[in-house]
Order: sequence, then C-alpha cells, then structure tokens
Amino acid sequence: MKLLHLLFVFLVLIAYGEALKNLIGTPIQKCVNCLCHARSGCWSRFNCAKYSVGFEYWKTAGSPVLNVDDDPDAESSYKMCMANENCIVNTIAQYTSKFGEMDCNCDGKFDCKDRFAIHLQGANCANPNFGSRYARRFNECAASTGVADMLSSEGNGNCEVESV
Repeated sequence: MKLLHLLFVFLVLIAYGEALKNLIGTPIQKCVNCLCHARSGCWSRFNCAKYSVGFEYWKTAGSPVLNVDDDPDAESSYKMCMANENCIVNTIAQYTSKFGEMDCNCDGKFDCKDRFAIHLQGANCANPNFGSRYARRFNECAASTGVADMLSSEGNGNCEVESV
C-alpha cells in the first residue's frame, strides 16, 4: 500500500509540476543580471522584478512556481516567485525564450542582447533601439561578466526577425 501511495505521488508530481531549474551561477543568470541592471539601474534582481516583471509577464513566461503544488494562476504564487532570485531568473529566461530563439538584431545568433530586446519589447523586438542609458548600464555589467557588449541601437534597420 505504501508503495502504491509513493507511486501515486510521483506520478502526480510528473503530471502537474516541474521543479525550477537552478539557474544561479549559470550564463543565463549572468545575462539576466545584465538586462536587469540595464533596465533598473541597480544590481538586484528583486528590483528588476519589481519594475519590469509584472503578473502578465510572469503568466506569459509559463507561471514558474516555487513548489509543484502552488497554483500557477494565483497572484500569491507570482508574489512568492518574485521573492526568490532563482524564480525571477527562471521567469525572465522562460519569457525571453517564449517566442523562440529570436535574433532581434540580425547578427546571426540568439544571445543576451536579443533576450534584452525581447524582455523590453516582446515578440516585436526587431532592430532594437536600446538608447544610450540602457546600453551604458548593460555594458557596465557585461564588462564584469563576459557578456557581449551592446550598441545603443542594434540591427541594420532592415532586419527581419526570424527564430534562430
């Protein structure tokens, strides 16, 4: 009987929940650090989440939750996620991958600059014009993390975005 109960719990977890990937210390976290610094002007992912990861953004990202039994439609699950750095990084990573690996600046690769364009503009990310303030902040972070620098305006003006 105990074995059947454990098997049932295991199957429920597989069917209904997925644990968050641990993205802390990975290249994607470095990218998220830079896009958050560029967006908010500070180094905290919590401030980035506060200013640029709203409930709808989180829902579009697939509603990452901390616990498999958390309700992915509940505002309380969103708030718990935004209080956890790994959940914030997962949310931004999932959102910026949601539309496929879009090469927003048409440089032939999907990288952190494309993720930043998607973070700001969603699927309408072609020829991103980040402006000097965002580019300066992003590049401050990029210099210390090994992420590629960005220009204030990326793309060639005639860039038609396709998934890579």
